[in-house]
Order: sequence, then C-alpha cells, then structure tokens
Amino acid sequence: MSLTIKNNAYHILGLDTSASERDILKRSKEIINRLRADDVPDYDLDIGLFEGFRTEDAVKDALQRLQAPKKRIREYFFWFQIADSVDEEVLGLLKKKDYVNAIQAWENVSEGQSTKAFFYKKNLAILYCLCLSVEDDKNYLHSSLVAWKELVDSDKFWTSFSKVYKLHDEQTASEDIISDFKKHVVEYLSDIYTELHHIHKNSNYVNEFQKVFSVRGEKIEKSILGPAYQAINQAVEGLEKMEVSKDSTFDKEESEKIKGLVAMVQQELNKLIDLGLYDDSQTKIMRDRSANALRSIVLDLHNNLSELDKSQGLLEVAIKLAGTESLKNKLQGELEQIQKNITDDAENSLAIDVPGTFGGGTVLFKNSYLEYNNKRIFYKDASSISYHAQSQSINFIPISQSFSFMVASPTETISFSFGTTLHIGKKAKQEVWGKLIGLSEGLIEPHIIKRMVDQIFDRGEPVTIGGVEFSKQGYSRTKTKFFGKGEKETVCWTDTIYIPKFDSGMVVLWKDKDGSGQQFTTVAMSTPNAVVIPALVQACINRA
Repeated sequence: MSLTIKNNAYHILGLDTSASERDILKRSKEIINRLRADDVPDYDLDIGLFEGFRTEDAVKDALQRLQAPKKRIREYFFWFQIADSVDEEVLGLLKKKDYVNAIQAWENVSEGQSTKAFFYKKNLAILYCLCLSVEDDKNYLHSSLVAWKELVDSDKFWTSFSKVYKLHDEQTASEDIISDFKKHVVEYLSDIYTELHHIHKNSNYVNEFQKVFSVRGEKIEKSILGPAYQAINQAVEGLEKMEVSKDSTFDKEESEKIKGLVAMVQQELNKLIDLGLYDDSQTKIMRDRSANALRSIVLDLHNNLSELDKSQGLLEVAIKLAGTESLKNKLQGELEQIQKNITDDAENSLAIDVPGTFGGGTVLFKNSYLEYNNKRIFYKDASSISYHAQSQSINFIPISQSFSFMVASPTETISFSFGTTLHIGKKAKQEVWGKLIGLSEGLIEPHIIKRMVDQIFDRGEPVTIGGVEFSKQGYSRTKTKFFGKGEKETVCWTDTIYIPKFDSGMVVLWKDKDGSGQQFTTVAMSTPNAVVIPALVQACINRA
C-alpha cells in the first residue's frame, strides 16, 4: 500500500486537517481505549479503501508525528482539507465508496487560480493517489501528476497554503518550516510514486514521475537505486579484478565470465531505463565505471594478447554503457584505432606454407605474434629461438638437406622441420627457409636480445648460451682439463671485439691475438639462442 498517504496521521485518527491539537489528543486517547476494548472505531473520513490500518501502534506514531512541527506540516499537506459544502459532498460520496463521482465533483471545481480551487485540486490529487494505491490506472496516474505539478509550481498556491496552514497551526508554524517543506515536497511526492511502483510492480509510476519532476526521493534511493547500484558495483568489481593476460591466453572460461558480468550490469541498467533513471547523474557515474572496467580488459587483450577482434567487440559494448559524452568520445577514438589495427594486421600478416612439415601446417606471422598449429607466441614473450640447416652427403656428394626451426616462450613452444631428398624442390624450400629466417631476425630476435641485454647490464645477471657466458665484463668460456678445475677465459668488452660469424652449422666467436681474430669457441646453431649471438655481442658492445 501507499504508506505515505494511507498511513497519514490524520487518516489514522479519522480527522481532517482543521483539527486542533486538543481534538488530536482527544481522538488518539479515544481510539486507543476503544482498541483495547476490541472496538475498532469508524469515522466519517474513513474512505473505505483500506482495512486494518488503525492500530494502537499506528495511533501512537500518528500522534508523535503531529506533535513534531517538521513532520506535522507533511501530514497536513498530504490529507484532505474539508472546508465547505463541496468538500462535505465529496466526503459523503467517499463514505459510500463512490470514488468516480467523488473525483468528478472535485474535478468540476478545481480549475482556476482561487484559493478554493487550489485546495480542491490538492484534495483531488490526494484522492487520485489513494485510488492508485488499490487500482493501477494510467489515467489517474497522469491526472495526479498534472495536478501536483500545477500546485508545486504555483507561487500563488504556496502563498495561500502558507496563510491557511498558519491559521491552523498558530503555535508552531513558521516561514522556515514552510519554506523547508516546500523545498523537499517533490522528494516526498517521489516517495509516494515509488511506493505505488512497488505496490503494482509497474515502472510507469517512477518513469512518469521522473518525466514531470526529475527529482529522486529517499525511497527511490533506498529501494530502487541502492540495490541496482549495489548489483552493478558487484559486477564491475568482478570485471576490475580480471587479469586476462596473466596466463598469456584468453580462454572460453574468461570470455564467459566477462559476458556474465556484463549481463548483470545490463540487467540492472535496463531496470533503470524502464524507470526513467538511466540518465540520472549518479547512474551516469555507474555507467562510466562499468565502461572503464571493460576498457581495462580491452587494453589488456589488445596490448598483451593481440586479441583485436575481441577487443573491438568489448569496446563497442563499453561505448554503449558509457554515461558521459567525454568518455564515449574517448572510447570511440580507441575503437577507431583498434579497427585500424585490425585492417593493418590483415594487410601486414604473412602466411608461410611449410613444405614437408610433419603433419603439415602454415606459419602465420602477424604484427605482434607468431602462430602455428593453434599455438601462438607473442614476439615480446619469446625467450629462445633456434634454426639451422643440415646437409647429408654420400662420397662428398650432397643428397639431401633438412631445415629445423624452433621458437619458445615460458609457456609455449613452436617447432617444425622439413627437408629435401635428391634436391627435389630444393629451391622452393630454401626460399621458405629464407623467409622464416628473415622474419625471425626482424620480428622475434630483437625482443630476445633486448631481454638478454637488460638481464646482463641492468640486473647484473649473466646469460649463458651453449657454454658461453655473457656478462657485464664480456663473454667467457671454461677450458676443459683432464685433471683439476678448468680455467676461465674471458674476452672483455674493452678488448678488440670481432663480431661472431655463422660457419658450417656453427656460431664462431673470436678473440684478438696480435691484431687479428683467432677462434675463441664455437656454439652449434641448433643450440637455443645460438643464432642471436652475433647480434647479442654487437648490442653488448653498444651498451658497454
């Protein structure tokens, strides 16, 4: 039921607003005494819409409200003022439960700007709301809002109300109390229509009220917005905690979790749309927070996993969620960049069909990652690489050639090999091999080399490749001895350095001897990261 008007203090006591303090005290004692004798009293202002509203606790609460000046004016405003024969006539109709004619009677006299017309209209608006408490009627809803809007916006009405109220409450009425009530009256009205929303489970009551007044009352905050915002907050916190790139993959479980959390947000926002609260300032803040939570996931997917299509889809959702134009514009700019990246990625990707591969397959080089047989390694995550070619001969006559390729990250390894027999298709396969090496040198190896140089010079941790240790001082090896501990030999970065070379499947490192290069040691090209040694040495020289 509509608690604000149904449980009005004057209604509980069966009095109209002209009742004196003495009348109020007398009536409250009378009702309590009769209730204690199991005699539920009935009065002329009992309009027949409600049952069981007159209890001892309700009477005591009503008396308390009427004895508090700030509460008393609210009770006074939201109940009937019976001032003349018209009001008496309507009261008789209400007693007979003839609500249609009662409404019609007050409607007939409520037009105009006279004091009487204003109070007829207020009585009429109260009756609309009382009828709406038991009957979901869109005509009454519309008419009540029109009436309240006219009254609330009328300075003439408030002047009349102030004079009349002071006459009825000479002791406690003041301009401050009246002014404060006027300031909050729309919020009190909002509470009434929120109550009607809950009674009928019809969003039109809040929606239509918001269209007319655009003001939220306490009950909207507590019973509608509070639970909705709490649910949205819960979902947003779930989105904010997600670290989709932590395991270097974006799996189905993570995707479903995001969908579920976004659905929770959308469900609550749909409720607020129905209630006309979607563009409320506080709702816009919640929408922005939701959009930013999705944006963080988008950036993670885009920057760390190169999931461009998924990034685009989620960012489009974030744009729809965003509450402020500034955030929408920002997200729109980022969406356009992602769309450009998708186009660039498609244009710049290179697919290489590897011939003779065990199981077959295509190596796909994208802007940020390498993909083969449903395995993906981001260039920035690559920790090791190796590739080498090997020829087989009989009596010094080459009869076949094999090619091996491997890239690894901490969580994934891509490797394959292919070859030629009797030099069939040798040229085509060598071309494939050349493309693989060229792309690896340009896309993968720079990341590996940078990580190694940072490890050596920033963290002071040596890097070892095939028995050769690279440190801040230079590169070194330990000479093998048959007896005793091997001696460590070092080529310092301050020495004359000769850049290592590839020769017959080996990486050859040099040392200076009398102004010319002398072989220092060799590392097989099949050794992980052996192929980056020449570029690593150059990078270390530059850094040292």
